[in-house]
Parts: sequence; structure tokens; C-alpha cells
Amino acid sequence: MGGTLLGGFIGGVIARIPIGYALALASIIGLLLFTDVPLNIAPQRIVAGITPFPILAIPLFVLAGALMTYGGISRRLLDLAESIVGRVRGGLAQTNVLASLFFGGLSGSAVADVSSLGRILIPAMKERNYTAAYSAVVTAVTAIITPILPPSITLILYGVVTGTSIGELFFAGIIPAFVFVAVLMATVHLTVNRIGFVQPAAGQEDPVLAERKVPPFWRSLFSSLPALMLPILILVGIRGGYFTPTEAAAMAVVYSLVCGFLLYRELNLERLIESLKSTVQLVGLIMLVMSAAQLYSWALTSERIPQALAQGMLDLTSNTVLLLLLINLLLLFVGMFIEANAALIILVPILLPIALDLGVDPVHLGIIIVVNLGIGLVTPPVGLTLLLSAEIAGMNVLQTLKTLLPFMIAIIAFLMLITYVPAISLWLPQLLM
Repeated sequence: MGGTLLGGFIGGVIARIPIGYALALASIIGLLLFTDVPLNIAPQRIVAGITPFPILAIPLFVLAGALMTYGGISRRLLDLAESIVGRVRGGLAQTNVLASLFFGGLSGSAVADVSSLGRILIPAMKERNYTAAYSAVVTAVTAIITPILPPSITLILYGVVTGTSIGELFFAGIIPAFVFVAVLMATVHLTVNRIGFVQPAAGQEDPVLAERKVPPFWRSLFSSLPALMLPILILVGIRGGYFTPTEAAAMAVVYSLVCGFLLYRELNLERLIESLKSTVQLVGLIMLVMSAAQLYSWALTSERIPQALAQGMLDLTSNTVLLLLLINLLLLFVGMFIEANAALIILVPILLPIALDLGVDPVHLGIIIVVNLGIGLVTPPVGLTLLLSAEIAGMNVLQTLKTLLPFMIAIIAFLMLITYVPAISLWLPQLLM
């Protein structure tokens, strides 16, 4: 049955069937051919995949991020980021990194990050002589910050699937997110002059100096302060026990409405409707994949396939370092072909028993998985953020691969760091929770 499930899914992806439908179809075929389970179990498992109460946090955080975007937050966060790093060499590329850090603390979705910030930053970078490939790559890789940083949708889903505290996962992602920002900013600094700019013709302005006028820091900070307060309120509220992550998501929606309508006064009925439309589209995609992946995961588990794979990996070697490396290789490979949320639901039942046998903390495993699947967002053929940013930049994704290479080296080095130094992920939740 395992071969049918895997082959059916891969065949569906090759046939360009949407991932959610490919997962459901492969599951139903496997159940029909190899089990006596009645097919009415399929809709039951599909519905069960999206009924746990904590999952309600996902559409609420997506809506809060959309309200912030349509309420003028994106522009203010960009101004703040540029006021901090806009004066350094390659300042607009560094602004891209820092803006993703700020916006990631609001949206929880890497795709939303690229859709919102990318449509502003990629054209702006191209206007200032950055190459189209560099503009697209920087925008795509900085979006990986979002799944690591609270209120990450992927961390919420991992917490639901494994029963791990979502609050602990949120705190566990903070230090890795800032370390990743430092890695990306260092990579931009090292690469921006070599591959980042279109060289000017004789008499043209040096592209390094062709940045726009940087806004004043204090004015930008004051203007964006209400937006920056939202992730702080969420974390303080969860840490203090004032509300659960789901309740925090509802509070974020109310806070976003107040900021948009009363404080910034850029949110009106038309923009509210647009934010609701964008939320419905993104949440519909996420829920379709999650529900189908739940059925697929159940079909795998019912045949004890995850347990067999886990035992096979443990029989291969009992060395913790090698097994963690194998886990990373598996996640990186799967992330190239399967959407992150679906991959998480499918792989967690396989990887969690292995991690527990190795003595790996489930919170640490969650960060490892999220980083790996975040890398999948920029690795073809499925890499959603790379595809989207390349489309915004007006180029084929294959044209970005050479520019992507130094960033991939830096990202893999970061992955190894958080894999083998668990204190980076665990120190803060152990201190605060």
C-alpha cells in the first residue's frame, strides 16, 4: 500500500493535479485496493483534519496579516526597515531582509510575505539597478523567516499534530529567526556587489549609491510602533496565561481592525472586502491541503508505514548525528516536491518516534522541521516563494538558480547550526515557559 500511496501522489503531481486533490486521490485508491475500510471513512478523516480548535488560529492570523497589509502596515514597516539599514551598501536588499522580519511577526505566512512585500520591493530594487534575479532571490529567501517566527502557521500546525505546546514553539522560533536574519544580512553584504547589481554604463550613477532617500528613523519607528506591538502582545499574553494561541489570533484580528480603521485610517470597506477575499483564498488553499494530508497521513499510519520507516532508519544507524543528518536530507528532499503543510502532516508521524528515541526534544524537532520545509519554499520544482517572486520579477525561475546558490549555502549552514545546537531553539522556552 505504501508504494501505491507514494506512486499515486507523485503521479498526481506530475500530472499537475493540485496537491490537495493528489493526496486525497492517492489515499482513496490505496484504501480501495489494499484495505477493507469503508470509503465513508475518507470524508470523516478529511473533516477531522481541520476540526481541532487550535487550527482556528490559522485563518485568524492570516486575516490579521491581511488587515495589517491593506491597512497600510506594509509601507510603514518598509520605511522602518529602510531607516535602519537603508544607508549601508546594498541598503534596499538589506531592507528586504529586515522588512520580512517585521512582517513575518504579523502574517504567519511566507506566501503572504512575498505577495505583499515582494510587489513593492522587487520593482523598487529593479529600478535601482539590482538584477531581476537578485531581487527575486532575496525576496524569496527572506520569506523563510516567516515560518520560523511567531505567529507561524507552520508552527501552529506542528503543535496541533504533535500535541506540543504552541506557546513553547512560538518562543522557540524567536532566537533562530534572529540568527537567520543575521545570516541573510551577512550573505547580502558579501554578494550584493558581485552578483546583485547591473553594472552601470559610463556616466551613469553608481548603483550602490542609487538608493532612494532614507526616511527618518524616529518618525518611521513611531509610525510603525502599533504594528510592532502586535507580536509582543501575542507572546506576552500567551506567556502570562491571559489567552491561548487561538484566542491570541482573535485578539490580533480585533487589534488589526482598530489600527486600520481608527489609528492609521487607511482601512475602509473596500479594503476590508479585499482583505477578506485574500484571506479566503489563502486559507482555502491551506485547509484543502491540510484536510487531504490528514487523510493521507491516516492511511499511512493505519498500515504502520511510518513505524516501519522509523524502525528502518534506526536499524540503519543508532548514531544521533547521522540520524539527524538523515532526517534533514529526507525533509529537504520532500520539501522540493510537497507543499510545506502537507509535508509536515505526512512526515511528523514518521519522524517524531525517531526523534523521541534519539532523545530529541519535540520543540527542537519542530524548529528543525519548519526550517527544512521553509527551505523547500525556495527549491524548485515546487518552491512557492521562489516561483512567486520570479513571476513578480518577470523572469523564469530557472534564471534565478545561479544567484540562489550562495544563499542556499548560507541557509544550509544555518540549518546545521540549529540542528546540532539545540540550545538556540530551547533556551528561551525553557527560560520563560
